Amino acid sequence: MVLETRVYAGLSGDTALTALLANGADSIFHLQAPSDKITRYPALVYKPISDVPALAGDDVELTHRVTFRIHILTRDGQYGAIYRHVNRIMQGIGFARVQAMPYVENGEKILIIDYRIGVSAEWQQ
Repeated sequence: MVLETRVYAGLSGDTALTALLANGADSIFHLQAPSDKITRYPALVYKPISDVPALAGDDVELTHRVTFRIHILTRDGQYGAIYRHVNRIMQGIGFARVQAMPYVENGEKILIIDYRIGVSAEWQQ
């Protein structure tokens, strides 16, 4: 939950990014965008997609890798400027880009980007 808060704060707190979204910070959604499609383009959806052990010692998990997926939702496919801001923000909070892939569904032109970060597992001990 701490990472989700950091990601949202980073994205929603960047005025250069929110200026490019249909409704500013109100166009940033966790897990899933709402079904109304009238005024929300472009928008962002962010969510964690994996949390896997990375390093263990003495039968205890020491670190884990968390991957977040961000969807940039558009109608026209003009996601380049938004992507540059998202990438800058995510790297600034410690994430590394893993992959990016364009995707089209139901008239939406989407760029899907995965970011990964290593995290200490002390909270589990």
